[in-house]
Amino acid sequence: MANNLHHNDPLPNHPEPPPDFFNRPLPVIESVGVWYRLNAVEYSSALYFDRSGKGRFDSPTQGYGILYVGVDQYAAFIETFGRVHGAKGVSEAVLKQRNLFAIKTRRPLILVDFTGSGLVKLGADGRISSGSYNMARIWAKAVWEHPMQVDGIRYRSRHDDERFCCGLFDRIASDLQEDNLGNLVDHHPKLLSEILTEYDYGLL
Repeated sequence: MANNLHHNDPLPNHPEPPPDFFNRPLPVIESVGVWYRLNAVEYSSALYFDRSGKGRFDSPTQGYGILYVGVDQYAAFIETFGRVHGAKGVSEAVLKQRNLFAIKTRRPLILVDFTGSGLVKLGADGRISSGSYNMARIWAKAVWEHPMQVDGIRYRSRHDDERFCCGLFDRIASDLQEDNLGNLVDHHPKLLSEILTEYDYGLL
């Protein structure tokens, strides 16, 4: 009986960064990319550091911009087109409205690892990637302000948790390079077919 009651208890709220957060070494990985982003065709550059307050790790009051990218093309796709739960397809017209960009860096970037054992070391859990945006922003601001001055955050895609994404802080903007690879329909039909098969999406 006690065990059943325990399992039915509501999950406590995700904690904020611990009081000694700025004295802790952050769990980090080193990365040189390539990262990917599906960018609206009306913009010639994909190096957009969001300050709108709409993204998981950004806010108009944070003091920084953040560039959201996928570690592979699948992550970039599902983070863009997987936001409507139960969606079973995407149209050619919509796909042609976004170009695939490859983004590289001139130097290795140091990213806080919000995956695997990094969550335990930070005092966080997987809801950083899938739960409250407000809490994710509190953690992101703490990471940005940490004395280690890391370059960004690595986390799991909320829509496909086998895929990884990164949020890159705008302080590394001058270190990034980008390459416009064109839209998936006209320039990468084989890749598009593989992605659609992976997610059981139809081409509408």
